[in-house]
Amino acid sequence: MIEMRKKQEAGETPAQITVSMIDQDLKNGVNKTEMSVKYGIKPWEVDRMFEHPDLKGRRPSKRKPLSFEFVDDTIKDTSDPNLNNRVAKERAEVFNESLQAASEALNPNQVTLEQAIDEAIDTVTEVKNQMQKTQDAIIDMLSPTEFETDYDLHHRGGHNPAPLKDDEIDLPSFEDTLDLVKEQQEEEELEMDEDTFEL
Repeated sequence: MIEMRKKQEAGETPAQITVSMIDQDLKNGVNKTEMSVKYGIKPWEVDRMFEHPDLKGRRPSKRKPLSFEFVDDTIKDTSDPNLNNRVAKERAEVFNESLQAASEALNPNQVTLEQAIDEAIDTVTEVKNQMQKTQDAIIDMLSPTEFETDYDLHHRGGHNPAPLKDDEIDLPSFEDTLDLVKEQQEEEELEMDEDTFEL
């Protein structure tokens, strides 16, 4: 229930006026003029009270009282002392339900910025490792063999039980070697495409 506005009536000056009394008047929206009427004191005395550090610069609350009595008739049992607690619990339950519904509505596959960065770093590391393996394989293919073939022994005058004839050795041409390297690169690219995925 909200009390209706009451006109400030002149009162007798109390023997003692406290800071907490003035504070409560300010909270109730009583201004300096009304305080001088309420306490039966002169306006300059009210001004002097407001020189106190706790009251200096303070203004009355802007909440204006109604000129009539406003009664909330939607609450049936106002004698229940736990009414406010029950209303607060009901509102908390409604809030929690709507919060849970909102969190369920979010995309479960949604990732945070940190997760996306970590995934990108992992992907780049994997690609880097694959590229290193490919480079090593190409270098291995194009580098001289580690063991000596019969052809190498024959041409350098090394030990060879039977001399080789030129028609027995079919050396690939330079273009054939490049074609072979291109084919191997394409196969490795296909393997890399199968192993990778788009984000």
